[in-house]
This record gives sequence, structure tokens and C-alpha cells, in this order.
Amino acid sequence: MKPVRPFWKKVRIILLICLAIFIAIQLIRPPLDHPPVTADLQAPPEVKAILKRACYDCHSNETRLAWFDQPAPAYWFVVSDVKEGREALNFSRFDSLPKAQQAAKLFECIMQVEQGGMPLAQYTALHHGRVISAGELAVLKQYALSLGYHPTVDTSRRRAAAEQYAQWVASAGAAKGTGGGGADAAGVKVDAAAVKDEYNGIGYVSLAGFANWRAVSTTERYDNGTLRLILANDVAVKAIREGHGYPWPDGAVFAKVAWDQLPDSSGEIHAGAFKQVEFMVRDHQLFSSSFGWGWARWVGGLALKPYGKDASFVSECVNCHRPLGKTDHTFTFPLADTLSLYDQAAYLPDSVDKHPLMGKVITTMVNPREGTMSTLYGNDLAVKAARSGQASYPGAFYALVTWSQRDDPHWFGGRIPKALVKVETVDYTPGGEVHWSSYQGMPLKKMSGTAMGADRVHYIATLKASVLP
Repeated sequence: MKPVRPFWKKVRIILLICLAIFIAIQLIRPPLDHPPVTADLQAPPEVKAILKRACYDCHSNETRLAWFDQPAPAYWFVVSDVKEGREALNFSRFDSLPKAQQAAKLFECIMQVEQGGMPLAQYTALHHGRVISAGELAVLKQYALSLGYHPTVDTSRRRAAAEQYAQWVASAGAAKGTGGGGADAAGVKVDAAAVKDEYNGIGYVSLAGFANWRAVSTTERYDNGTLRLILANDVAVKAIREGHGYPWPDGAVFAKVAWDQLPDSSGEIHAGAFKQVEFMVRDHQLFSSSFGWGWARWVGGLALKPYGKDASFVSECVNCHRPLGKTDHTFTFPLADTLSLYDQAAYLPDSVDKHPLMGKVITTMVNPREGTMSTLYGNDLAVKAARSGQASYPGAFYALVTWSQRDDPHWFGGRIPKALVKVETVDYTPGGEVHWSSYQGMPLKKMSGTAMGADRVHYIATLKASVLP
């Protein structure tokens, strides 16, 4: 018998050691419990069948492990993923959630699938039958639409908006005094110092001037019945102008303001009661564990209560933004086709003697019949009048900018601006004259004729300012 060579002897020893380790680690079995199903998802059979097959292993109490999921260390990763999945979304408790929250979760699920975030790539690599096809995604979308918001004239929403607006305007007058001429352009009517910090330590005080930031986009969220305005501070606006948005530089901050949708009798949707404001603060070093972004949100209308119960709310933000790595984990598409209006040095037709988007936002709205969305901007005098509920002052300048709409590629359930359609301006001269102008096309060209001028001046000048804390 030939003696075993030293090399192969070492190989055998190593293999035996590896086998012993492999057998030993099988004894390390983190618990994976299966609590009772208390409030399972209630949905049409075709919808539930898709979700059970593709999602329930990680997002329910009915987890079924394949044979290759059982051996450690694979088992350890599976257990970790299941626990995280159940914490984020558990279909076994889905029906216990409020209906609005159920709809929100389902729309987020669709976003995760469309953006490639779910099911996880490492999961579908072995579990081939868990991939959601385009046809199945269409089924989920159709069901989600049935749960979304359907605009109707709502007296309770109108009442809530009117009461909040009256409180807002009254607080502006109290802050400035009865002889002070109303609120300043900033429109800050909330004591920022009294607002509690978010649970992760981000304070409201340093962000409270967001009402004066530049608007970079708007969103009609038909999934949850809100209108949203995205504002950016000077650092972010500079990056947009220079084309340095991905990645965003340190110091960039975005604010996303949400109002209830408030349809009127004509079908036009206006901004109703202020609901919340959320921020993304870029600091790579401070927020290294969350893609370099710090998240903060204040809810409860003008009460401005910090969102969540503790700092763990950040994981909710991270999970939602995780799939959007190509856009530095941001949902917003800045208005590239109109950003030149920010810069007085940029090319503009000589017919436009003022710069609409240099103004501050007064309100935003949607016209479903025409498939357009509009934002009303104003100079400081116009904003001062609008945010204090007063008539326009001499020297006030308004610009109503209208875009066509497109579906938001980042979020099924949202519509965002597509292309600039027109700009209407109303100029109250210091001498007491009122001038209305309309510009259409790209590049903008002044339209002849003033037949509609008086009606449009009245419409624009009487638009109520959206409540901004």
C-alpha cells in the first residue's frame, strides 16, 4: 500500500475539519416562529394567489422554507430576511391595518417590484417561481387602483381646510400685529423653537425656512389623495443648475410638503389642509448608515409632531428609498425643462420680462380634465398678500405656471410634470394698473389678445395660498 502523500493528507484533514464545522453550525438555529394568522390579507383570489406565491415566504407568518434554505449558514440569512420582511410588511396582520394604510402598503409593494427592490435578487436566484411577471404586476396595479383615492367634493375635507386656513391666517396677523400689514414673505406662523426634534435628532428649527426655498417639482398622488410640493435649498438648486445631482452634495436638503386634495365642483383639484412635511438632509459622514441621507418628518398638520415612535422610523425611509440607487435614493425628477427660469442670465424670450420660478410658491393645483398641473408663484409682495389672506398689493407679481402630466416612473400612484404648457402673469404696477399676459410653447412666446384677461386676473388673484408652517 502506497503511503499517503503529505499534500493529500493535509487536504483530508482540512476537509474533515470543514465537515466538522459544518455539522457543528447546524446546531446554531436562530428561532423562526410561525405565529397564528390573525388578520390575513383580504383580496380577490387572483391577487392573493400572486402575493402568496411571491411574497408570503418573507412577509407573512406562513413562511415555507425550501430544502436548500435549511442548512446553516444559509438558514441564518433566511431567518434574518424573514424577520426584517415581517417587520416591514406582514400579510398575516394586513387586514388589521386601517384601509388607507393597507392601500399605501400595496402601492409601495408595486413600487418595490417595478424598481427591482422586491422580491430580493438573492431570493429569486434560487426561488425561480417567485418572480412577478409583467402580467401579474398589471393585476396588482388594477387592484391597487380600486383602493386608491377617487376625487369627489368632500364637505369634511373642505371644512378641515377652511378651519386650518383661518387659523393660519389669524396666527399671521397676531404675529405681525394688526397694523403690520400681514405676514412676511416667509409665511412662518409656527413657533419653530417649540417643535420637537425628530427622534433621530434632526431639529425643525434649522429647516423652518423651507417655505422660501425653490420649488423643483410637484406631484399628484392619486394613490392617497394628496398634492405634494418638493422644495430645495440653495445647495440643492445650485447642484441642479450645474448638473451635479447624482450624487447630491453635502448640505443639499429637500422638503416635501403634502396637502389633502380638495376637488371643487368644476373638478379642479386644489391643495386642502396641510398634512405633513418631510425632509432629506444630505451629510455623508453623519448619515453614513442610511445612504448619506438624514430623514425627518413632522405630521399632524400645524401641530408638527415628529413622525414615528423612536429613531427606528428611519428604517422605513431607508427601505422605501433603497431601490432608487441610480438617482441617489431620491424619488424627485427636478424640472429640467424649466429650470432656466431660475437664472436671470439664462436664455429667455424677450417677451418674458420677469422670471416665474424665481418667485416663492403660493399654491399648487391639478386640472384632471386637461391633464395638467399648475403652480402659482409670486414675488415677495404677492406672497405677503396671499399668505396673510389679503388683497394684492401694488407691486405684486404673480406667475401661474402650467405643465402637462406624466405618470411618475418612480411611483405607481403618482403623476408629475411632463412639459411646460404655458405661463400666465399678473402684474400689479405701483401706479395701480393691472397687466395680464399669457405665454405658451417652448420656447415661450407671448400670445396676442386680452379677451380673457379680466377673468384670468380674477381667477389667479383669488387663489388661496396653501398653508405652509
